[in-house]
Amino acid sequence: MRGNLEPGEPRNGPLVEATDSVRRDDLEGALRAAIAQRLGESRFRLWFGDGVRLGLSGDGESLHVCVPNVFFREWIRDHFSTSLVEAAQAITGRSVQLAFSVLDEMEPGPGEVVGPETDSPERRRGGTIVVPFPGHPKSPLPAPGPQPLAPDRSLPRRPREASSLVSLPPGIELPSRPGSESSRGSGVFPLAPSLRPARGMNDFVTGLCNQLAHAAAQEMIATAGAAFNPLFVYGGVGLGKTHLLEAVVHGLRRAHPVLQVLWTTAEAFTNAFLEAMRSGTLGGFRSRYRAVGAMVVDDVHFLAGTRATQNEFLHTFNALVERGAPIVLSADQHPRRISRLTDELVTRFLGGMVVKLDLPDLATRRRILQTKSSARGVTLPMEVIDYMAEHLRSSIRELEGALHSVIAHALLTGKRLDLALARSALRDTVRHTALAVGLRDVERAVCQLFQIDADALKSESRARALAYPRMLAMYLARKHTGAAYAEIGRHFGGRNHSTVISAEKKVAGWLRAEEQSALLPGFETVADLVAELERILGT
Repeated sequence: MRGNLEPGEPRNGPLVEATDSVRRDDLEGALRAAIAQRLGESRFRLWFGDGVRLGLSGDGESLHVCVPNVFFREWIRDHFSTSLVEAAQAITGRSVQLAFSVLDEMEPGPGEVVGPETDSPERRRGGTIVVPFPGHPKSPLPAPGPQPLAPDRSLPRRPREASSLVSLPPGIELPSRPGSESSRGSGVFPLAPSLRPARGMNDFVTGLCNQLAHAAAQEMIATAGAAFNPLFVYGGVGLGKTHLLEAVVHGLRRAHPVLQVLWTTAEAFTNAFLEAMRSGTLGGFRSRYRAVGAMVVDDVHFLAGTRATQNEFLHTFNALVERGAPIVLSADQHPRRISRLTDELVTRFLGGMVVKLDLPDLATRRRILQTKSSARGVTLPMEVIDYMAEHLRSSIRELEGALHSVIAHALLTGKRLDLALARSALRDTVRHTALAVGLRDVERAVCQLFQIDADALKSESRARALAYPRMLAMYLARKHTGAAYAEIGRHFGGRNHSTVISAEKKVAGWLRAEEQSALLPGFETVADLVAELERILGT
């Protein structure tokens, strides 16, 4: 090895020239095209634009990714690793490792080529083939040491235009962007309102399933967070979380006209933060989100797993709470049940009032159908209401969809809206809803919720962590499958029928006594556990 470098030669070794068999430009173009094809043009432009450079090692065994900062490295590694490796393997025809380097952390200045350490295997095998990107047609790539390979996770969604990052109902405003056209004059700018008609507290049908959440929302509107802050609403899909949040937004605006109310989603917050990171406008992003008078955020579980976004949301949350700004949040699960949510956020969410929206009972489903049909100027026969309420139990959204379908059938066919028409219009919906629940369905639901193996559930172990889920499984099997006691006992580990009878009585007693549950965080009572299991089963 030469001891002295020639003038102009990179410090740690020269670039390897492309061989005759594989032309450099062909390799570069093919690699870019393969990555774009797997990620899609929008994600490719967002995450692999001017600030990100790629390179293959001289022997083609490593794909190096040079990113502008640590955030980009973490996001690309967590979400696109598999796609990047597959793209490189498709071009090179061999197994490829993935390695990252952060431009901000590298010692050399921009544009310098940094090869591997002198005694590293990469040094002995060769240098780097540079893969240019728009804006860096031939800029060389530092060759970092390999990083551990992480699998693809859910891909980030394409950020919307800045003006549509937050969808606000009419009259709800946000502080303006510095320098924007609308920032002149009033100091606020209205964003495009949702096309859906405004929904208020008067439109929210209450019952045993949501009385507490409704009362908490009214208290939040009346006191603007003075009684408790934040208000955290959670529940399954289609149970009215978004409706309740919209009602809070309108209620706050009417009760406190001076408040600037931010109504957004966690996805929109994430997209706005990522765009600010990419464009270097974090200051403007923070001034917009931390200067509002109230913040209402839907689907905060979307933040789970994205550490940088969670940290930013935490700082935004703290800034608003310190100023006394009311905060209302919604999620599909209790804060303690949201996986990969930081402890800092969990404890802050629990610092206010946490309320749950349960599945609507039969009486509430009837009132929902009556209210929704009356709002459309339609009077449903009670037999139609009873039929729909008894057969469609999984969500309020399902009820509304069935109602729209029945009314549409009556209008399009010109037939009388009666039970016969409802049965015909909802034949497929009811058939799929009423599919029989089997013992294996119950087994899968219990294992999914408690995160245990089926073999462990059926084992001889009497440990509380297994015995209680097993009793719940037997109770649900008896309630929903129609299987005999002996059949249930055989399925759950070859137990006799008396064991199943005992488990059924035990769980029924817990439900009557509103027994507290310490089996899983986020579930206060056994009834909450049973309701969640039945939601998973679709019953």
